[in-house]
Amino acid sequence: MGNIIYRSDNIIPWDTQSAFKMTNYKVSVEENMIFCYLKTYVHGSDLVLCSYCFTENPVGNDNLHLYLNLNPENKEDILKIDFGFDGIKEISYKGQKSDICVEYRPFKSNDEQGFYWCGELVIKSDTIAALSGNTLAENSIFTLNMTQCFENGDMFTLFGNPENEGFCPEDAMDVFVILNY
Repeated sequence: MGNIIYRSDNIIPWDTQSAFKMTNYKVSVEENMIFCYLKTYVHGSDLVLCSYCFTENPVGNDNLHLYLNLNPENKEDILKIDFGFDGIKEISYKGQKSDICVEYRPFKSNDEQGFYWCGELVIKSDTIAALSGNTLAENSIFTLNMTQCFENGDMFTLFGNPENEGFCPEDAMDVFVILNY
């Protein structure tokens, strides 16, 4: 069936959402063992995605990479967003740099697990309709993957094995199904 995310006309509190943790990794140095996960839901017809990375002093704007395909039957329709605590570095669509508008809000906090930073991305319904020809409603599906990359080649990913030679996150995307909240 796929991973389930919820849709609501109201804001859904983040603490009630499923967390998709990056459990696949290639790490050579211990300081890159930063735990990261993703929460997502559909607010009205807008797609809201929020990354949580457990690091106290985040810097940079390009160590997280979100891969999203709103048309899973068309493998090349991948929207890639490169971002970090300092903002969005680049957005590309079908492998080409794009001026697609994505709202972004970073913030920092802490809880019983420690310090973390979050990056909330919002892809508005009109952008989704322009990319896919549809709106996100109950039983809609899309595919997604997210990676966190480090300068020395270390990597965390939601799906796929980054230790495999020639690993490509776009080829390891998993299915997400939208259900009403």
